[in-house]
Amino acid sequence: MSEKTLRLQLPYLNDEARANLRDYVDADDRDPPPIFVGRETIIERIAQEVARCQRNSQSTACFTVAIHGAPGSGKTSLLVEIKKRLGGAEETVGAVTVVQLEGNELSDKVHVADVFISEYSGRHANARAGKTTTLIKKFGFKGTGLEHQTTRTGRTLEQQIQSRGSLWSTIQENTSIEKENGVYLLLVDEAQNISGSNPDQTGRNDIAINLHAGFKATAGLKIVPVFAGLSDTVSVLAKRGIYCIRGSSIQLGALTQSETARLVTSWMRHDEFGFENLFTASDINCVARMITVASEGWPRHVNTYLRELARSILGRGANDNFEVDLNGVFERGHNDILRYYGDRMTAARLGSYREVIREAARRSLDGIVTQDALSTIAEDEYELPVSIHESLHENAIHAGILEQVSTQNYNQFKFPIPSLLTYIRCDGNEIEFKTAMREHM
Repeated sequence: MSEKTLRLQLPYLNDEARANLRDYVDADDRDPPPIFVGRETIIERIAQEVARCQRNSQSTACFTVAIHGAPGSGKTSLLVEIKKRLGGAEETVGAVTVVQLEGNELSDKVHVADVFISEYSGRHANARAGKTTTLIKKFGFKGTGLEHQTTRTGRTLEQQIQSRGSLWSTIQENTSIEKENGVYLLLVDEAQNISGSNPDQTGRNDIAINLHAGFKATAGLKIVPVFAGLSDTVSVLAKRGIYCIRGSSIQLGALTQSETARLVTSWMRHDEFGFENLFTASDINCVARMITVASEGWPRHVNTYLRELARSILGRGANDNFEVDLNGVFERGHNDILRYYGDRMTAARLGSYREVIREAARRSLDGIVTQDALSTIAEDEYELPVSIHESLHENAIHAGILEQVSTQNYNQFKFPIPSLLTYIRCDGNEIEFKTAMREHM
């Protein structure tokens, strides 16, 4: 990559803007970025499901949606955007209460009831005050008439569930949601981590099943569940007792080149960062092209390079008109991606199966590896018993290292992100990985 620089056109003096940029740099890796681009057809599809559920007057289930994709494909950001657009949007999809949960939380009925009730109470309290719906986890809303009800509910939820024998009847009793058009939109992140309620028996999850099953409508609740997780989410849902996805399985891939460029361009003009007149149009286009290529359209990688660019801007004096070394920005971005892949591989606990995957990847011309090839390498070259390498293979899938090429072909697997394949082939070798990443920039 030839030497490239980005020149700031004005001194970066706005203290508030600099503080906002610092917050962006210091945010948790899973926090949604300030700019959201793309995924419009998916958001529209969820809105249609909510509207269809609202119109459903029969005692049948509203449809479940499963969103699955590779690590860093923007699943969490998508759920946040869905909540932002549909939460409380009375004029578009009726009375909607958005509930957000993590997959591992769907094993605690009291907690689930608590979140449903507090979200409902929060939406109505905000509606009365004329405010936009926000995530409210605590009870008590002065002047709304809800403070006594919610405090009492917080003390007696477990007893109510036990006495009524029904989670959903308890929710209905404490919310009185509008039966005619009121809808709960349930957004479950990290859905691949849903555990079984009866792990020693069937492995099914009663709460998740009830969210999906038809009886919830007869209980007076209309719920559109959206489960988002890694590539094995659909199979995990099936193991937990949710089989009928009705074709509502959405794979989340990379952003298109135009979407990626638009995301970078919007970020470099973001008024909350004070960027309105900080860069020339030609410099913005140059950075957008570079990040589009380097990130391969994966939202996490885009955010990685933008954060490194933000660090460079913040690292210089506010009074200076200075140049940013873009080579250094991308060098640090490559380092972050290298660490990210290394952490995921370590967390997957693959042991010697990591070498099996690497060898299969190196032998593959197109990045596709077969189950037969993986098994042969595992048994013949690493002497891994079938039971062990099959278990480790499942770990690799569950961690997003491998995913099935298609639902029709259970024998072929791919690496969901091109640079992940590069990392596997380089076995984390820093020089080889960075060289490969630079070659196409």
